[in-house]
Amino acid sequence: MTEKTENTNRYLFVITGFDTEPDRTAGPLVLANSALSTGADVLLWLTHEAVNLAKQNNADAIKPKSFPSLGELLESFSEAGGRIGICPPCGKTHGVTEQNMLPNAGWMGAAAMLGEMQGRQTLSF
Repeated sequence: MTEKTENTNRYLFVITGFDTEPDRTAGPLVLANSALSTGADVLLWLTHEAVNLAKQNNADAIKPKSFPSLGELLESFSEAGGRIGICPPCGKTHGVTEQNMLPNAGWMGAAAMLGEMQGRQTLSF
């Protein structure tokens, strides 16, 4: 078991998929949770269909073959202090609102996301 320690690592995970390939969507969530467990600063940026992950209870029933449900992975991410940025145009297209988004999520346009990339290791899925 890995012991949680404070570190200066910063990560940005860009996720584009939702329920079409649940294992492909779960992969970056597993990596993000692992990074959080080491004390890293972790941000998810959701775009395209992935913005559906930001709706409360929307991912609970999506069960990848190889991982816990997307809802469980998101809950762990939230409890560990992870933040979620949502592409505003994509969010609006897919019905994400201030009222239905996860508490640790917020709108994050391109300029803000590019600013967050500074000093972060960025991985895109």
